[in-house]
Amino acid sequence: MQSISPRFSSFFSVYLASLIAPLTIAADVETELSVAPAVALRYSTEPGKYYQLQVKNDGRWDDEGFAVKGTGKPVAAFYASGEYRVVIPSRQWLLVWADEFDGNDLDVTKWEKEENNYGGGNNERQAYRTDPKYCFVSEGLLNIAVYRDPHVTSDGKSQPYSSARIRTQKRGDWKYGRVEVRAKMPNGQGIWPAVWMLPTESKYGGWAAGGEIDIVESRGCAVHETTGAIHFGAAWPNNAYLSHRYTFPERDAAEAFHIYTLEWNADEIKWFVDGNLCTTRTKDEWFSEAAQENPHAPFDQPFHLIINVAVDGRFFEKTDQRADLLPPDAFPQTLQVDYVRVYHWAE
Repeated sequence: MQSISPRFSSFFSVYLASLIAPLTIAADVETELSVAPAVALRYSTEPGKYYQLQVKNDGRWDDEGFAVKGTGKPVAAFYASGEYRVVIPSRQWLLVWADEFDGNDLDVTKWEKEENNYGGGNNERQAYRTDPKYCFVSEGLLNIAVYRDPHVTSDGKSQPYSSARIRTQKRGDWKYGRVEVRAKMPNGQGIWPAVWMLPTESKYGGWAAGGEIDIVESRGCAVHETTGAIHFGAAWPNNAYLSHRYTFPERDAAEAFHIYTLEWNADEIKWFVDGNLCTTRTKDEWFSEAAQENPHAPFDQPFHLIINVAVDGRFFEKTDQRADLLPPDAFPQTLQVDYVRVYHWAE
């Protein structure tokens, strides 16, 4: 994030309160509840402006929580006691959402686990299941693991592999911004990890008329490169897409964690790997059959994030890769994600 001197905004009210009181939790059992000193903070906002709360630590001001976009209504919340200020940044990216995967479980306020045997089509051969075995958080990493576990649903659909797919739909979606993902890919043939985005409401129609943004996809054992893409136009099978490849100059996608970044605004979408620009797509390259007079459609709507690992399918049609060729001890094949961060640009 750029280092730019921000303007300052004062608090409308700040007060400090502390309380130590007994709490009865069961018959004949009493324990003391200790409540640390807290500060109630309240500040006014103007529509469209971004506000960042900061706390003073060892003489420096550190961001506290996410930046907030003003609505014209006051913001109020309680925080641990300390010295605070609110700044109004400009001309920089501001963190508005993130998951660092620092806990022991997947944060269900941010992610939903999906369960189905259909995997979105593409002749994929995995069942997406909600068991912790296939999606779990450990040692600061999200793990999505593929096993050679066959699964049959109640409607009789059978798949020979099991994996996981999680999404932020109804929990977090964004129109424009910067998405940054630090991840390490599996390297088994036929294994298809992806971090991507779909429109929350699909205003312009079903897939892919509503648009799709692929931040990063890895094609099985071809981990010397990574891909990204956009899908748009009309509903399948009359949709269109544009894709690109990036070749790693040194350690490949499975040897090391890399940072995959998408920057998206009304006029263009950019992809970066480890800070290196891969490609830029402009509004002159995409279109929407449902909104032909709108040059920004379909990528002018809120999109949510999806992380999954698929198996085989159309992504491998022009290759000789197939997961069935992997030996039994090659499983699980695991995508590891260190963090996902979403930023908005403050004018």
